[in-house]
Amino acid sequence: MEITAGELMGGAWPELMPGQCPVLVVPAAVGRPVTAGEGWARDAGVLERDPAPGWSAIAAAPGLTVRRPDGGAWFDGQVTAGREWWRALRAHEVLLLVTGPFTGVFDFRPAAAAGNLALLTVRARSATRP
Repeated sequence: MEITAGELMGGAWPELMPGQCPVLVVPAAVGRPVTAGEGWARDAGVLERDPAPGWSAIAAAPGLTVRRPDGGAWFDGQVTAGREWWRALRAHEVLLLVTGPFTGVFDFRPAAAAGNLALLTVRARSATRP
């Protein structure tokens, strides 16, 4: 997958984990709170649990909206992803969100190494087929 200028400078980017689990990596922002009470975790054990209740993701390629339990949008924007990512999202019906104190791909590794990432799985559905 190619890295776009938006990803280098603060935009969200898609990834696929081994086993084809779709991931959306989203730099932290004031409008995107992370609260442990809403299911966010600091470890990969989140992948072993059911998706966080009340959260949802609706994909209409190239757009994706992730809603918080209160119905507010946590993420609403375009995702520069290939067909493989959109197909994996449709097949798994679960999306792993990863966020933390980083602003782009170059800040991601130090945040991960310091244990500062927050992870959440959400139910996902596709409104269209890319």
